[in-house]
Amino acid sequence: MIKTFEKHKVIAIVGLEKNTGKTETFNFLLKNLNKRYTLGITSIGIDGEEKDQVTFTKKPNIFVEKNIIFATTEKYFKMKNFSAEILYVSDRRTSTGRIIIARARERGKIILAGPTTIDWLNEINNKLFNFGAKKILIDGALSRISSSSISDAVVLATGAAVSLDVEKIASKTIDLIYKINLPKYKLYNLNNINLEKGIYLKDLKLLGESTLNFEDFDKLKEVKEIIIIGALTDSFVKKLIDKNIILDIIVKDFSKIFAKSSTLKLFKKLGGNIFVLNKPNLCLITVNPTSPYGYQINEEVLIEKISKEIDIPVVNIRKVDSI
Repeated sequence: MIKTFEKHKVIAIVGLEKNTGKTETFNFLLKNLNKRYTLGITSIGIDGEEKDQVTFTKKPNIFVEKNIIFATTEKYFKMKNFSAEILYVSDRRTSTGRIIIARARERGKIILAGPTTIDWLNEINNKLFNFGAKKILIDGALSRISSSSISDAVVLATGAAVSLDVEKIASKTIDLIYKINLPKYKLYNLNNINLEKGIYLKDLKLLGESTLNFEDFDKLKEVKEIIIIGALTDSFVKKLIDKNIILDIIVKDFSKIFAKSSTLKLFKKLGGNIFVLNKPNLCLITVNPTSPYGYQINEEVLIEKISKEIDIPVVNIRKVDSI
């Protein structure tokens, strides 16, 4: 499994929902990749707290080893229980202070709290590389799946926190897998274009402010492709299908797609295409069979159902010694 991560420099760990085992997955990768690489670590939210802020159940801690380079905010840097060499302090502030990048001088427990925007996270990642990190692990917080848009690879955590019905967990996980694996748009380089939210033609003419309230579908009847900056909704795709408007839709990344995979598949079956500008490599799925309240699901059935849909490892990391 270690070969899976060799070619990727920035790895985001995201949870399908809260308490799906994301931090345990983060610790698992931290432990194993640290044996081979100088690691940089950060988070786009807050992670490593003692208790979950919603369920008030105990959460796993994050421990750094000597020489790991970490980025966290002033509040949590002061709370750490180990010595570290400060390498950088940001001018900008989060709600818990400036971002501090430091190198651990010994093993210790840390709460990670990183940048609050994707652009800022990208800036911090570059600094982590400049200070010697060879790979970066990003711990994404709840609903911060967009952190995966600037990563080379994504690890997805799923499990009993989603539902106690294995069928529902599998369905929701497979739905997201489909979106993550949508093809990357390659005809034109649109990544450097700075556009406000909206629906655009290829020549960047604005057609509408949002897919949520767009009604002027007649304008799309002769159009071959549109660029959507912002959310692609299920209702928008369904209206395209109902009006027999078949075209190529380009979105920033899978985290902007709020349409069901079944709707997207029907749109594709009719001749349409959905492309993304940023496509991370989904390289591992971890399964947590225990809900925050202690209920158990049949992990073997869940792993089997997910494995039928994708050719990457699907594992319960508690049963895997190393990668």
